[in-house]
Amino acid sequence: MQQLFIDFLKTRRSVTAKKMTRGGVSKEHLKQILEAGIRVPDHGALKPWKLSVITGGRQKKLDEEVIFTEFMKENPEASAESQLIEKTRLQRADVVIAVISSPVQHKSIPIWEMQMSAGAVCTTLLYAAQSLDYAAQWLTEWYAYNDNLLKKLGGETGKDRIAGFIYIGEKVSPPMERTRPNFDSVVAYL
Repeated sequence: MQQLFIDFLKTRRSVTAKKMTRGGVSKEHLKQILEAGIRVPDHGALKPWKLSVITGGRQKKLDEEVIFTEFMKENPEASAESQLIEKTRLQRADVVIAVISSPVQHKSIPIWEMQMSAGAVCTTLLYAAQSLDYAAQWLTEWYAYNDNLLKKLGGETGKDRIAGFIYIGEKVSPPMERTRPNFDSVVAYL
């Protein structure tokens, strides 16, 4: 029996990037994930976001030439273990999708709504990947706030921001359940 979408949403869990591996994301599935990801609420149909799909050798190149280099500038005394983590950040997954919030000038639509639309892209990409049974996680981490990486991904410093990285790969193990909010403490009926 096909799982209802609401049941998927009520039980979905992210597999952390640390617990996924490369391989397995088909081109067909990636296209479906991306197509779903850009069908989000977008006041005025402004498309105030860009997606950069990072795969294969480009992951290694960005890890070593940007992420690791920027990390070492700020952490010259970093341990060998920390250095290894930073040299392989994007390589933990088969595909990493960078979602860049790129607001446009509009007379009546606030930038905040455009930024929320970029967040909706992140959520939809995450759920689309998970609905196809991939390991997926939405991360920011320190490098999401790095101007050099933003530029390498096609963003414009001072205007654009990285809303998140959607890591997609194969599950090494089933995701762990985490604590969830108490319904009555976060929902109020007025």
